[in-house]
Amino acid sequence: MPEINVTLQHAGGTVTTGQARSHSVVIDRPEDKGGNDKGPMGGELLLLSLGGCFLSTFLGFVKADGHPLDEELVSLNVTGVLTPAPTRFTEVNVAVTAPAELEGELSKQFLKAERGCIVHNSIKDSIKVVFEYRWTTGG
Repeated sequence: MPEINVTLQHAGGTVTTGQARSHSVVIDRPEDKGGNDKGPMGGELLLLSLGGCFLSTFLGFVKADGHPLDEELVSLNVTGVLTPAPTRFTEVNVAVTAPAELEGELSKQFLKAERGCIVHNSIKDSIKVVFEYRWTTGG
């Protein structure tokens, strides 16, 4: 079976460094939670991972279809709803914003990206994930 492997190393205090291929990320807690605020918390990384996975999967489908999309036209806001005891996400909302004039061309790729995103497929049975598409008009 294919695998993805990352490594993590304690870097002092509350700081952890993570390595994925040739890429590094610093993970830490905010100051109000006893950390040094040197990087996002693990929960924030989960939200970033979901959004990044969805968007890169979407852009892969757009490129494969030969669509000349300016990638900067699409943006995401990912919000996790926390529940205590134990603290965890019970819902994640992904608000995708794109130009209304591209709705007909991009709707199918957005749905394919939902189904093709590794992170979404991994968490959707444990966490309610809601995708909302906001089609904006210029102006």
